[in-house]
Amino acid sequence: MRLAFALLLFANIAWFAWTSWVAEPDGATAATSEAAAGPGLQLAREAAPAKPAARPAARARNNCLSLGPFTDLTDAARASTLLREDKLQPRQRAGEGVVWKGFWVTLEGVPDRTAATGIIERLRRFGVGDAYAMPGDGRDITISLGLFSERQRALRRLDDVKALGLAPRIVDRERSGTVYWIDVNVEPPAELPDAARLQGEGGRILRLEVRPCES
Repeated sequence: MRLAFALLLFANIAWFAWTSWVAEPDGATAATSEAAAGPGLQLAREAAPAKPAARPAARARNNCLSLGPFTDLTDAARASTLLREDKLQPRQRAGEGVVWKGFWVTLEGVPDRTAATGIIERLRRFGVGDAYAMPGDGRDITISLGLFSERQRALRRLDDVKALGLAPRIVDRERSGTVYWIDVNVEPPAELPDAARLQGEGGRILRLEVRPCES
């Protein structure tokens, strides 16, 4: 009996010593096992977000410029010739747009056709032969006093009509129609010529714009 008790006591002491000083703790064993096994499988929603891909380099800016709008093909051809003289390679194209026609001198707010007819007769006696009443419904008639491509001529007409005690005004006259553009690649140090050289013959104002070419 005493022998059995001594053997049991010795076994308990040996087991306690083994687990306390020799065997690795369960946590260390688990950590070692996980490290050896490598990373486990992950669901897509559990994975860390991927780094965004590097943005592509910006494309070099296009050096194509559009010059216009020209309302007359002859003016567009003349401008193209001047561009070629400056060692540029112009390309013409047509499209729809708003066409500026000139400086329009008008007399607005005439009460009726009878009054408009009397004013027009008076203007013609004074030397304004191109005055006429615009179509309308018979109320608040507008009288056209001339369309001019040069502002100075429009101002002279304005002064002539004011001398009769009337109150005319100048407005821009526009309409929709076919316009012409010139596309040209301008690589530095080349540049477009002075816009004054590209105006129409006889001092006619074209009101040209310069903008990036259409894609």
